[in-house]
Amino acid sequence: MKIRYDSPFWERMGKLYYIIVLNFLWLLFSLPVITIGPSTVALHQCMFHLINGKEMTIFTEFYQSFKRNFIRNMMAGIIVVGFEMLLLSSRNFYFEIAANTSWSIYYFYIFLVFLFALFFVIIFPVLVSYDGAVLELLRLSLFLAIKNLPMSIMMVVIDYLIIYFCQMLIPLALIGVALIVFINSRIYLWRVTNSLVIE
Repeated sequence: MKIRYDSPFWERMGKLYYIIVLNFLWLLFSLPVITIGPSTVALHQCMFHLINGKEMTIFTEFYQSFKRNFIRNMMAGIIVVGFEMLLLSSRNFYFEIAANTSWSIYYFYIFLVFLFALFFVIIFPVLVSYDGAVLELLRLSLFLAIKNLPMSIMMVVIDYLIIYFCQMLIPLALIGVALIVFINSRIYLWRVTNSLVIE
């Protein structure tokens, strides 16, 4: 029996291989936390190529994407991670204030977390797709997240489910970040990129 390496099965196995390797590269290049922005942008760039069927040397493409717009992407990563840490660390603060005054304050905090989650799933694909200053791209990301609200919510829900299953299935955690980026990139390329019209 002759094995066909161009079959759908082997194509999926090839994508799985890329996802595993890219997850490892993302972890490696994110070790100093300040480089998590450029590393995540590089991961998205490689996923875009993988989804579009572009030939690439995986390490070379990742490293070149990591270096491209390094300062801009590092600043964006620091801002995003900093705001995320601020939201996480202030949860108890909002909860205590709400318990002593009004629960509407805590609901406001939940709204901020929800808005940040929508923004978070869009910001790194935007950094790959567009040139511009950091603040300009941050505003564009928020605009795209709200403009494409159903897709943004779908991305957040899928991300949450993958993170949830990663806690139960340790082998899945080895590809968790790259798998999230792969799925988010497919949704972004399918819906957000095609629907964006800049006036």
